[in-house]
Amino acid sequence: MTIKELLIQEIDSTPDELLADLLSLVRSLKSTPNPQLNTYEQQKERIDYLEAIIGIRKGLESFDRGEGIPVDRAMTALQQQFNIPQSL
Repeated sequence: MTIKELLIQEIDSTPDELLADLLSLVRSLKSTPNPQLNTYEQQKERIDYLEAIIGIRKGLESFDRGEGIPVDRAMTALQQQFNIPQSL
């Protein structure tokens, strides 16, 4: 699935009020010659939120397809990679 398809899927499942807020933010950015830093930060936070949702969905879809590794193997690999001692 492409990023565009994931974004469209995310938009389809996002509550209308959140989309309305995002649309109003984009409109204000287009109409204001010098957007305020606060507006920029809000836009950045919303983008981060959408990227997080997309990442979570991709992970869940991967899990549903049976991809991934068991948690004990994952923990062992992380312990070895980052030299983390095994718990007592």
